[in-house]
Amino acid sequence: MKRIGWALLLLVGTFAGCTTKARYTVAVAEEKVVSHCTYIDTISENSDMGAFQIHPKFNSDVRDKVLSRAEMLGATHVVWLADYPIGASAMVYYCGY
Repeated sequence: MKRIGWALLLLVGTFAGCTTKARYTVAVAEEKVVSHCTYIDTISENSDMGAFQIHPKFNSDVRDKVLSRAEMLGATHVVWLADYPIGASAMVYYCGY
């Protein structure tokens, strides 16, 4: 019985590790904070959610896509222009402190 408990605990821990949100090194900021930084680009992503869904916010990954692209461009900060379940856009900056 004790082995089953440990096996279930290990299984739950494994699944919990797989479902955690990705962590990004890009910081979210306001425009006045990045006034001295170098502008890189404006990034936007949209999501085709398909048929009507009751809770689209739980199924959308556009925010993660924007943060991932900003990280790939070498950005250190993003300023959100729009953040909705169907689409998001942000201006990305490099601030070399």
